[in-house]
Amino acid sequence: MLSAISCIRQRASTATAQHLIVNRHIFRLATNNKQQRLSTSSAPKPEDSQDTPNTVEWKLRGGKKSGRNFIDRMRCTATGGHGGDGCVSFFRDVFVPRGPPNGGDGGSGGSVWFEVDENETSLSCVKQQLRAQPGGNGRGKTMHGSGGSDLVVKVPRGTMVRQITNTQELAQEQKEEGFLDILDNQIRDETTRRMMEKKALFVHYPRWEDRNDLKQVRVPAEVRAHLWALRHGEPLTADLTTHGQRVLVAGGGLGGLGNPHFNSANDRQPHYALRGLAGHTRLLDLELKTIADVGLVGMPNAGKSTFLRAVSNAHPQVAPYPFTTLNPYIGTVDYSDSWQLTIADIPGLIPGAHRNIGLGHSFLRHVERSRLLVFVVDVARPAPWADYQALRTELELYRPGLTERPAVVVANKADAGPMARDNFTRWQRMISDGTPLVPVSAKYRKNILKATHTIRQVLVAADNNTH
Repeated sequence: MLSAISCIRQRASTATAQHLIVNRHIFRLATNNKQQRLSTSSAPKPEDSQDTPNTVEWKLRGGKKSGRNFIDRMRCTATGGHGGDGCVSFFRDVFVPRGPPNGGDGGSGGSVWFEVDENETSLSCVKQQLRAQPGGNGRGKTMHGSGGSDLVVKVPRGTMVRQITNTQELAQEQKEEGFLDILDNQIRDETTRRMMEKKALFVHYPRWEDRNDLKQVRVPAEVRAHLWALRHGEPLTADLTTHGQRVLVAGGGLGGLGNPHFNSANDRQPHYALRGLAGHTRLLDLELKTIADVGLVGMPNAGKSTFLRAVSNAHPQVAPYPFTTLNPYIGTVDYSDSWQLTIADIPGLIPGAHRNIGLGHSFLRHVERSRLLVFVVDVARPAPWADYQALRTELELYRPGLTERPAVVVANKADAGPMARDNFTRWQRMISDGTPLVPVSAKYRKNILKATHTIRQVLVAADNNTH
C-alpha cells in the first residue's frame, strides 16, 4: 500500500516538473516574438514619393487626421418604410362560434425627408443607406398597427438632389419580394400574370390560400395608384436653398387593410386581408454647391485664405505651400452699419481645371452660385495678369457665361517689393474693362477696408441693375 502511494507521488511530481518546463519554454517564445515585433515596427519605412506630406493625395485622405470630413458630392439610397400587413381575424365568444371579421389594418410605413439646416456645412451628415421605419401589422379585435416614424435627414443649404434612373443598381434595389417579383417579362399570359399579382397582394388565413376566390375582389383605388407610382413615378429633382425647406425623397408604403374591409353580401367571412405595400426606393445623387454672396477665386498659394481671415470671422488654415485649403470656407463680413455679406474661399485652381485636372470639378461647382467673383492674384509673381486671364479662361470653359458676372480683382502681396509695385502699376494701365483693381497686403491687413468697401459697392450696384 505504501509503495503504491509513493509511486503515485513520484509520477505527480514528474508531471509537475514537465509542466513547468513547458510553460517556461512558451514564455521564452512569446518574449522573443514580442521583441521581433518591436524591432520591426521601429525600423524606418521607405519613403513613398506619392504619399509624402503636403501632397494633394496625402491631404485628400485626411493627412494626420482620421479622414476627410468635407463631402460635397455623394450617392445614397433612400427607402420608405414598408407598410404593415392587414390582419385576418374573426370575433369569437362562448356562444358566438362564427362571429364577424375583426382584423385590424396595418400601419403605414415612414417616409424619408431632406430638411435644410444652415448649421450643416457638408454632406458627411448623410448616410449612404437611408431607411424609414416600417409600419406595424394589424392584429385581432380591430387593433390597427402603428405607423412608422419618418426619417428626417439634415442637409446643408445649397444641396441639389437628383434621382438616378434606368440603372442596374436601382433596378436591383427596387425588387421586392411578392407582387413586384411576379411582374417579370417571362410571364406571357396576361390573365395569369394579373391573377398572380392579385394573389400576391393578399395575406390568407392559415390553409385558406387555395380556397380563397379572389376573382370578384376589387383592389382599392389607392393601392393601385401606389403600385403605379412605384413603377412609373416621376424622377425626383430638388434644389434646397432655404433654411427649413423640406422635400420628400422616399414615401412610405401603404398599410394593408384588414378582412372587415372585404366583408360583402357574397362573402360574409372573408379569409383574406391586404398586404402592406413597399415604400419608394430611390437612388439619389447629392451635390453641394456652396451659397455665398462672394466667391474667392485664385491660383494655389495666392493668399485667398489669408484674405478671408483678414476680412471675415472665418479661420481657414494658412500655410506657405499650395493646396492648403481642400474644402470651401464661408466667412461673414460685418460692416459698421450692420450690413453683412458672405464670402466663400474656394480652393486653388490650376490650368486645366475645367477638364477636371488637379481638383477641378470638385471646387469649380462652388463658384456657380456666387453673385460676385473676387479674383485674388499674387501681384509679386511675374506677369500676374496672365494668372488672371488663366482663371477667367478656366471659369468660362467650365461654364459659359460665368465670367460675365460682376468681378473685383484683389492684388495681394502688393508690399512684397519693387517688383510687386511695378507689376501693379503696369496692370493698372492694362485694364480696359473697368474691373476694379485693389492692392492689399492680406498678411499684414493693409488696405483691407478699401477692398471690402469696393466689394460692397460692386455687389450693391449689381443687385440694383438686376432689379
